[in-house]
Amino acid sequence: MASNSADKNLVEGCLDRFPGAWNQLVDENIQLIFHGIYQVGFRMGYRVTSEDVEDITSEVFLEILKDDFVFLRGYRGESKLSTYLCTLVHRKAAQEISKRVRYLNGNQGGSVSDRPSRVPTSGVVETNILREAISRLAMPERAMVGMFYLEGRSYKEISVSLGIALNSIGPMLGRARLKLKGLLA
Repeated sequence: MASNSADKNLVEGCLDRFPGAWNQLVDENIQLIFHGIYQVGFRMGYRVTSEDVEDITSEVFLEILKDDFVFLRGYRGESKLSTYLCTLVHRKAAQEISKRVRYLNGNQGGSVSDRPSRVPTSGVVETNILREAISRLAMPERAMVGMFYLEGRSYKEISVSLGIALNSIGPMLGRARLKLKGLLA
């Protein structure tokens, strides 16, 4: 529970507007937010752009700040703060990506010429190709790739789950990426 008490202290620091607390929260979780957005896009068959990430990240932070930090006030320390934030990131990313897909499919009105030229179905095809390539990897590489890239698990979590030495995870993921490149070439 030590990490949860540190998380609770960080949240309390943000709520009390302690200098540096907000920056610490952002710094410690920005990569998690980015990863969550890409993960949701991947699962929805949508190719996420850097502009999408910027927009959705802004929406996540606005949600955290809304109504005098009501989201952070809901944190009770029963889970890690990163887990609590993931639920928000996944929800906001799914909402925003759904809006973009509806817009691209023409469900928001406007003429065809008003819509961006990006077509989400190509993302679905690419996602299916990538999933097929991942399924052709041998275990434990297949499980490791899924845990790291699709589930957002840490090296430590993967190590414990698969019973593999922590210092072996990085090199094994690197080899798995090379194999995926070969399968996709």
